[in-house]
Formats: sequence, C-alpha cells, structure tokens
Amino acid sequence: MSRTLRIALSVAISALCLGFAVRGVDWGEAAAALAKAHYLYVLPIFPLSVWTLYIRAQRWRVLLRPVGTPSMRTLVAATNIGFMANMVLPLRVGEVVRPVLVSRKEKEPLSGILATIVLERVFDVFTILFLFGVAATVVPISDDVRQWGYRLGAFALAMGAGVAFVRWQEALALRVLEIGLRAVPQRVAEPIHHFARGFIQALEILDSPVTFLQLLAWSLFLWMVICSVYLCGVLAFALPVPLILGSVVVTAVVAIAVSAPSAPGYIGALQLGCILSLGIFGVPKSDAFAYSIVLHVTQFASVVAAGLYSLAREGMTISQIQGAEPPSDATSA
Repeated sequence: MSRTLRIALSVAISALCLGFAVRGVDWGEAAAALAKAHYLYVLPIFPLSVWTLYIRAQRWRVLLRPVGTPSMRTLVAATNIGFMANMVLPLRVGEVVRPVLVSRKEKEPLSGILATIVLERVFDVFTILFLFGVAATVVPISDDVRQWGYRLGAFALAMGAGVAFVRWQEALALRVLEIGLRAVPQRVAEPIHHFARGFIQALEILDSPVTFLQLLAWSLFLWMVICSVYLCGVLAFALPVPLILGSVVVTAVVAIAVSAPSAPGYIGALQLGCILSLGIFGVPKSDAFAYSIVLHVTQFASVVAAGLYSLAREGMTISQIQGAEPPSDATSA
C-alpha cells in the first residue's frame, strides 16, 4: 500500500471516529461543561504527561540491555521527539524515528532497537488489557462490559503466553515463520525474517526473571501515571466516575481506541475512546466530549513542548525527523 493511500486511510478512520464521537453531542451543553470545569485540576496534566515520556525512556533502557547501553539523554531525547512526531506527522512516523535516532547517536544495530519497540508495545498492550480486566471485575458496570473485560484479560494472558513461546521455542517459531513466508516474495520475506531475529534477540530480556519483573513494574507504573492524567480530567469536570478504578477503565479504553490507525495526534480516536469509556458510567455524551477536548489539548501541548525542547537541544528540525528512514541495510544489521 502506498504512503499516500495509507495517509488517506488513517485520515478517513479519524474522520469516522470523530463522526461517531460528535453524533448526538449537544454543543451548548459541551460549552457549558467547558465553562464550568475546575481548571486547577488540569494543571498537573502537563507535568504528568511529560513525566510519562521519561518513564517510557527508563523502561526502554531496560528493554535495550540485550542490544546495547544507550545513554539516558539519548533515550529521553529520542522518546520526546518520537512521541512528538506521532502527534504532528502522519503514519506514526515517531515509532521509526525513535529507534533511528538512538541507532545513529549510539552506533547500535537498528534491527535490534526496532524489535524493542515491538516488545515495548507488547508490554503496553498486556498491561492495558490486564488493568482493564481487573477493573472490569471490580467496577459496578454492565454484564456486557464485564464480559469484555474478561475477554480482554484472557487475550492479555494469551499474548503473554505467545511471547513466552517465541522466546523459549525460538527455533520452532522461526521455522513456522519461514514456512509462512514461502509464498511471499523474497524482497518482502527477507526483511521480515531479519526483523524476527532481532525481535527474538530482544526477547532475551525474558531470560532474567529480575529484569522481566522490572519491565512489568515499569509498565504498571507508567500506566498508573497515565491513569492519573485521566483522573485529573475526571476531577476537573466533576464526573460521576469512581476515581481510581474509573480512571483505569477510561485509560484502557482510550489506549485501545488510539491504537487504531488514525490521523496525527489521534484526532477522533481519542474523542471516541473518552465517550465510549465514560458512557459506561452514564456520563452524558456532551460532558464526555468536553472532557476529551481538554485531555487532548493538554496532552498534545505537553508532548509537543517536550519534543521541541529535545529537538532544540539536539540541534535538529522537524523536517529532519520527517525524513528519518531506516537505512537500506537496517534489517541486516
């Protein structure tokens, strides 16, 4: 699929999500909710959002142990710039920018660093689904939503089991991959195979129980801090939502929503996630939409500010990161 078509598809998905999100919103009520909000509770969202980037860099450092030992300054700068790129550039180019910046700065093999990004997402998804599953068993919600919590919790466990299988049966996993790639052209199959080897190398981190527990702890800590961001919004709008467990549910649903392909900044996806999650607790759609606007603007401003700071510190420009592409031999590094 061409780059132009992928961009068009992501914009269309965002537009569709936004259309569902605004359908039925009373704009007068949404404006009244924005006017009545207690913005003192919104202020902590700015430092908390920046803090999540630093926590991500700390966790990434642990993930990179089998690959190399990049400096924290490099990891923080790459994380800030990468997440800013996701906010302002199409196709989540930040997921490529981050490892490319670290590879270039630290002279480490790009294939292994790229694999840690996938492993990072595995830990994120596992943590999100696990938290949602736990919350769904405790929060007084409908049976349908509770069943979804059970299903997602089971999916998280299955994902963990799948990763464990790939690590401890890597020869068998690679053999299965090779069989599956036989029908694929070599120019496509070869980089996939190299990437799979890099991913398996990154999975060596699972051989150390202590390191594995560190990653779980960092992931739980990261997502609880992210939950606190959404909790601040709940307090600001005085929403009828259980503070801790309700914020976990909102965070999980929003995270799942923004994981879908969308326009830069997760426009539409974030709004839909907020409305769907808060609707579980009976929050009016107009209030939920107002809530989503404030959460979106504050997080966008925080992440972009952190990214611009790191760009200036590293002597780079947005046009330079927009053109960041893995070198042609990256997959064979």
